[in-house]
Amino acid sequence: MAYNVLIVDDNKEIREVVNVLLSNEGYIVNEADNGAEAITKCEAQDLIILDIMMPGMDGFKTCRRIRELTPMYLSYFLR
Repeated sequence: MAYNVLIVDDNKEIREVVNVLLSNEGYIVNEADNGAEAITKCEAQDLIILDIMMPGMDGFKTCRRIRELTPMYLSYFLR
């Protein structure tokens, strides 16, 4: 079974690199370039890789909103 991963980052190059790396490992990869778009795509994701520093809705606000909408259990923040 392939896992669904959502990559959320306002930097297109970062999204592309992570997408290639995960796709090569067999993951089904979706992308969003901002928090609002991530919220619309958060259902049915097994993992969300979320940038913290984004214009508009930052990663912390996006994470809080996603947790209100979906049964995501763990959140890790990397600097």
